[in-house]
Amino acid sequence: MILIIDANVLIDYANTDLSILKLVTNHIAPIHVPSVVLDEVDQLSVNDCSDIGITVVEETIEILLSAGEKRGALSFEDHVCLLLAKENSWTCVSNDKPLHRACTNEDITVMWGLRLMIELVKKDMLDKMDAMEIAESIQQSNPKHITTEIVEEFRKKINA
Repeated sequence: MILIIDANVLIDYANTDLSILKLVTNHIAPIHVPSVVLDEVDQLSVNDCSDIGITVVEETIEILLSAGEKRGALSFEDHVCLLLAKENSWTCVSNDKPLHRACTNEDITVMWGLRLMIELVKKDMLDKMDAMEIAESIQQSNPKHITTEIVEEFRKKINA
């Protein structure tokens, strides 16, 4: 499994605890980020990604042209993630509901950003209490997309 990560998930972890992404790259799966997506993330540079084991992917001209032609609920960057995930059979990690729907419609495996910590807890690579603190911090920094209900559902899943 290889993960392709969207800007919203990168921003959530960059604003709270970037070490989670390093744990994921070391113990769960490699993480790739399209360069056009990284350009949206002011908190991270190419060097930062390299330091935590994230591979920055340079998109082909075909992917960029195809993403530029797409319309609908997805941004250009979301289309790039979708197209790369489909072309390479990667799992897309995003907190964007339209991107989740589009991935599901294209039979692309997709997961929410907090799921990364659930997988780390399952492998005993992250303490449940630490995971909850990080999830709550993400919710505080991004309350529009990571609601109290999402954090409560996360709590249930890591304690299951």
